[in-house]
Amino acid sequence: MLTNKLSSLYFPSHPAIPTNALSWQFTQARGPGGQHVNKVATAVTLRVSVDALHVKPLVRQRMLDLASVSNTNERELVIRSSAQRSQWRNRLDAWNQLLSLLEEASRQPKARIPTKPTVTSKRKRLDHKHRQALTKANRRRPVLD
Repeated sequence: MLTNKLSSLYFPSHPAIPTNALSWQFTQARGPGGQHVNKVATAVTLRVSVDALHVKPLVRQRMLDLASVSNTNERELVIRSSAQRSQWRNRLDAWNQLLSLLEEASRQPKARIPTKPTVTSKRKRLDHKHRQALTKANRRRPVLD
């Protein structure tokens, strides 16, 4: 776990993300790399307590919905990064993933305007349906009288 002083050296501060909401863990990454990958903990797991973020409740819920695969029952986001070979780059990657998730959750979703299908689209759908029916009918065994 990074201390506040160390964390501020590595990453720029963000007003919505207090350092006490973050928890860093480092493990050995999988994949190629020879002996080096067996000795160095380069994979990064960043855990973020959503309730500790300084954002509106609606944004918190949107963050949990957007990252539904990577959140826990304790309302905690889990961001993993092991794509890079160095721990530093994986930390930056995880931090950038968190910032992009926060940015996306902060955007107001566009309201959907319901529309009706056009006459042409209805006709195309029925024509396609008719062609499919003919194709399947031609596959059947002919009826011999």
